[in-house]
Amino acid sequence: MNKNKKSVLVTGSKGFIGSNAAKHFRNLGFEIFGIGHGDLANVELVKFGLDHWKNANVTIEAMRDYGISFDIIIHCGGSGSVGFSVENPYGDFKKTVDGTLEVLEFIRLYSPESKLIYPSSPAVQGEHCDSPILESYVGKPCSPYGYHKKIAEELCRSYSEKYGLKVSIVRLFSVYGVGLRKQLLWDAVGKLSKENSEADFWGTGQETRDFIHIDDVMYIFEQLAKQNLDFVLVNGGTGIKTSIRQTVEKIREYLKKEVNIVFNNEIVPSNPMYYCASMGHISSLIDCNFKPLEPGLLEYVTWASNEQ
Repeated sequence: MNKNKKSVLVTGSKGFIGSNAAKHFRNLGFEIFGIGHGDLANVELVKFGLDHWKNANVTIEAMRDYGISFDIIIHCGGSGSVGFSVENPYGDFKKTVDGTLEVLEFIRLYSPESKLIYPSSPAVQGEHCDSPILESYVGKPCSPYGYHKKIAEELCRSYSEKYGLKVSIVRLFSVYGVGLRKQLLWDAVGKLSKENSEADFWGTGQETRDFIHIDDVMYIFEQLAKQNLDFVLVNGGTGIKTSIRQTVEKIREYLKKEVNIVFNNEIVPSNPMYYCASMGHISSLIDCNFKPLEPGLLEYVTWASNEQ
């Protein structure tokens, strides 16, 4: 452990967002401590942007074992799947809610100067009309994943108000980028790369999403970590909506495939129809000159088509 460096703890640091956070803050000169599942050899630490690694659940004991007070904690640990939450609500609750409570108690008791960054989701708000979603909008989650994220957010707010913890919650919309091996973009590249005449997708194709590149997510984390705010909740999106049909058709174009795209028109109750971030609040805090979708999507399709 380097006493001359500031420290960042990243929970869930082997995941897509967690590993990118670890690498980003390591490149900024921080010493990076990770907690998550699975063994990592020393030669693998650099791959995930880590200086130190602990194969453990996110618990007070695991965090205390490092023996230091962290400057920043980025809590990416927890469930990252709506589907998993529907199939296993108990497991999803334990991962998301219990893990967040452990982090908050650790900060309260042993690392009160830590700044906490918590990636959340607009799933806490559920269905919304076809207009940008304000952070203040109070909706009804459509899935256990959304309910559990909502509980975790309220825990963060409570600990900030009652115990003076510095907490930044970022409701991340549709994060994408090289390295993401799940969700719509990954699945679409796989389906459209096959030598088939037709590719089938769920929904109507009219559903909209707000895609934000992982580099811009890291920029948001970095800028919020620089500020000395007691509590802030912001949208992590771009304010630009893109339909699923448009997105899939663009992927087909990049792949140069002649594939008929078919939507089954089946509505998935746990997936809201419209997602687009209101950018007013976050724009008042940081410069939001984010990457347009098309160059980032082309980069992603090029990478994903070589990985499948």
